[in-house]
Parts: sequence; C-alpha cells; structure tokens
Amino acid sequence: MLNDMRYRIQFQKKKPGGRLPVEGNDSWETVIECWAKAEGLKGREYYAAAAIQKEKTVQFTIRHREDINEHMRIVFQGDSYEIEAILPNYSRRHFITIKANVVSR
Repeated sequence: MLNDMRYRIQFQKKKPGGRLPVEGNDSWETVIECWAKAEGLKGREYYAAAAIQKEKTVQFTIRHREDINEHMRIVFQGDSYEIEAILPNYSRRHFITIKANVVSR
C-alpha cells in the first residue's frame, strides 16, 4: 500500500478574509501536505456517480490522521477537490480513504 502512495496532496482549510463577511472574501490556507494514492471510481461506484452527474470523483488513500475533516479541501495536480466523505479502512487501520469531487480545473 505504501508503494502506491506516490502523489503529493495538500489539505487546505478556509481562512476568513476580513472583518466584513463579503462573498468570495475568504482564502484557503494549506495546513497539511502528505503522500497519497489517488484513483478514479470503478464499477458500481463509477456508474452511480455518473447517474447523478458528478463531474470527476477521486478516491484518495492516505495514512491515518485525526486532523482531517469534511470542511477542508484537497489540492491535487492543480485541481481543488471538495471532500465528500472520510472513510476509515477497517481492514488496514493505518489508512483512511477520502472521496472527493473536483471543484475547479
């Protein structure tokens, strides 16, 4: 599994922009950078995502961490991904799987 983790990804959290809550005034700050395995959906998951017109869903596998949540986003190869779900890997407790959808290209 560790040999498959060949991509660097960044986890970012939203940083408030200023005193006034203006739309689009927030920025993102990188808080974690780590190695990950990245793969597209396969089989039944792929067709389910296509049925609801998810543009691009990627599944990331990383070493287990407690400091990641659904309010963060992932930056991978120049694209930003919104975290949809963080799934513990029960067969290998040292890893977690994160499903994420592309936000910008």
